Amino acid sequence: MPLHNWIKCTGGDLRFVRIDLSDGNEQKDVEYWENIFDSYINEFGLSKMHNNLLKGLKKKAEFELKYVLTNDRFILTKLEVEIEKIKVMINNRGSGITIEQSLVHLSKWIGNWIDSKKITAREYFNLQKEFERANK
Repeated sequence: MPLHNWIKCTGGDLRFVRIDLSDGNEQKDVEYWENIFDSYINEFGLSKMHNNLLKGLKKKAEFELKYVLTNDRFILTKLEVEIEKIKVMINNRGSGITIEQSLVHLSKWIGNWIDSKKITAREYFNLQKEFERANK
């Protein structure tokens, strides 16, 4: 899948799982996207930001449950702090840059412009992984 299509799909436009945009339907689009994304998760795993976000959401749920069970108002303060941490993670999106912005840095690193319509999503994620490893 071209990276351009990956970006469109992660943005919510699942028509871009299709080779021909005029062929297919929304139900199949969802099915294909779930298969593609499952494959991505199996190969690359969740990012650190996603893992931290899931941990934060779990903590939030635990605080909510604890408050319901105990009615301890101090837990509401802890809950509010956790909600703010989650908001920061979501607003910052982990690294704070988009895929398109990261392409600029990766292009500079390899010394050649990377076109999102020509590079596949797999190639992009592998390149990104190598870039991170080289810059540790």
